[in-house]
Amino acid sequence: MKKFKNLLTLLLAFVLLSVFSFGCLPKPAVPNGSQAREDGEEGTSSTGTDLTVAMPLDERENVTLDVWYAVSGTSGEKFVEQAEAFDKQSDLVSLNLSYSGGANDTATKVAAALLTDTQPDVALMYAGASYTGSLGNFDTGQLIQREGFNADDIYPGIWDYCRYYTGGICAVPYGISTPVLYYNKAIVEAAGVDMTNPPKTWDELYEVLKICKEKGNVNGMEGFTAFDTSDVGWLFKSMLMQNDCPVVEVNDGVITPVFNNAEAVEVAEYWKKLVDEGLMAANEHSSSENKFLAGNLAFLVMSSNRISRWTEVDIEIGAIEMPYFKTQSVALGGTVLTIFTQDEQKIEAAWDLVSYLLEPQQNLDFALSTGYLPVRASELEDEKAVEAIEENEMYSIAFNQMPYAWAYVHFEQMGTMDLQLADALSRIEKGTKDPQTALNDALNTLVEDMEYDNQ
Repeated sequence: MKKFKNLLTLLLAFVLLSVFSFGCLPKPAVPNGSQAREDGEEGTSSTGTDLTVAMPLDERENVTLDVWYAVSGTSGEKFVEQAEAFDKQSDLVSLNLSYSGGANDTATKVAAALLTDTQPDVALMYAGASYTGSLGNFDTGQLIQREGFNADDIYPGIWDYCRYYTGGICAVPYGISTPVLYYNKAIVEAAGVDMTNPPKTWDELYEVLKICKEKGNVNGMEGFTAFDTSDVGWLFKSMLMQNDCPVVEVNDGVITPVFNNAEAVEVAEYWKKLVDEGLMAANEHSSSENKFLAGNLAFLVMSSNRISRWTEVDIEIGAIEMPYFKTQSVALGGTVLTIFTQDEQKIEAAWDLVSYLLEPQQNLDFALSTGYLPVRASELEDEKAVEAIEENEMYSIAFNQMPYAWAYVHFEQMGTMDLQLADALSRIEKGTKDPQTALNDALNTLVEDMEYDNQ
């Protein structure tokens, strides 16, 4: 009954959720991936076997894996290319690849499929750990311990992005991104702002935004503003952690939302100030990317994956590391590889695929082709990565943020949390609720949802 209820919770939450930027909990940095090894001991295999050791080849059977993927465009093409290359070179595994739609569509389909036991064997998707974790499937925590995978080479913060709130690793990173602060060079130059010494804090950026608003409308366009973001939840939660608010806390397996404390209200008040002073347009975030590319916006926070997408645009773009309040911090985003199958033969086949895709050369190829970030520290030393940074300085901005990138733990009501945060920010921007009231109402709604689901 609990399993069924958990899946219904996920389905309802993700049907409603339009943008995937989830509830977050920063975890302490774990040197050399040691936490990943411990997770395999805590979790249990869905098959009841020790998955830290590969099945002998003479016991393996030929299998076909159903693989769903939630990425399209350049990202989808590169994933299919790599998956098909694996298929061609494998004697034991064949792949049945299926585009499952975008983030929201895939989440809905996976949640519905789990209710009828028609889920794929493997899925490349957002928030995959919320599904396997809620089902108690921590096979991945054991699989990453296998000889030859080198889990230690993957940033600890990225492993946290693959973690369920009970502590176990239950997904593997693939297309990882961070928010980046992009700017229109012509606007900034016209405003007389020297970006060789860029603003480092939000207060410093505020002063720059005022100047750009006053002097930077080089195209004389109506509706010109200085700052915006396409993903309010993702940015807001990064800002919260920068101001010592962890969004949610987990103690003894109990999740407690804290995004209405004094530190959170300070962030919300800063957000409101940007709107009140005309530096950010109220409730126009969905059009912010088009506005930026049209030359009608000075600064825009968007995913690092835009670095490779904005190669043929009509404006000259620069980038700086994200500003901060008290400490540098950015929330991770992107897709993970999630193994759903509980068939022993298919688990072996799935791990063959996942470990192939996470080989350093494969992952670096995906990253540089799509704008997502390399997940392995060793990849940044590769000649191709060095050349990419030399050719496009924005890559170095995204790469430099990795040491202080953090990640949420997954839990069943995180979709509800993001919906409530987005609603709170919308009301703050419109002026229909003050920051404290808006955050209180959002938190209380989330708590009520969590209590209902736990009955």
